Amino acid sequence: MSHHLVKRFSSKERLVHWTNMCTFIVLTLTGLGLYSQTFFGLTSIFGGVDMSRVIHHYAGLVFIATTFLIFFQWFKDFTAAGEDSLGDVISSYMNHDYESPPSGKLNAGQKLLGFIVFSFGVIMGLTGIFMWFPDLLGRGIQQWMYFLHNFVFILFMLLILLHVYLGTAASPGTWRGMYKGTVTKAWAKKHHGAWDGDEV
Repeated sequence: MSHHLVKRFSSKERLVHWTNMCTFIVLTLTGLGLYSQTFFGLTSIFGGVDMSRVIHHYAGLVFIATTFLIFFQWFKDFTAAGEDSLGDVISSYMNHDYESPPSGKLNAGQKLLGFIVFSFGVIMGLTGIFMWFPDLLGRGIQQWMYFLHNFVFILFMLLILLHVYLGTAASPGTWRGMYKGTVTKAWAKKHHGAWDGDEV
């Protein structure tokens, strides 16, 4: 069976990705608990308001670090030329019979996602640091930091939910790449025909 598999992601790549994802979940839960009384009960999961704030701060630092690591470890793939377009990717998800030009290791949508996630991560990180140290900025600018942090979080959350859906239910076999590091040769040929992955 092994000769039917292709190496998709290394152990290091998956570790960085999973760490980033786990810290995002922790940041979401602690952030919602600190942000709104509606979700205040979430702070009890982490030992109360003060501990939730501490965890949120330091999980944020890990998130920023892993966001940079993800971007630069896949930078070559994010910037690689390809024949497919974002329109092709959307059409292939909407219509499984659509013949999209073969993509490389990452399709046009995944490349765009990489740049958006990196940009959102940087914005969340910078605004979070200014919120952590409120005396660094004037009150007016500080209020904008809160607004921007919360607004980008909403967009980020929607994007991550879409990412999870497209990487699981919408495209069977994709999840295996991040879970085990390998995908089937049939999956690779169908979704990334121009990618020459190493057999395992």
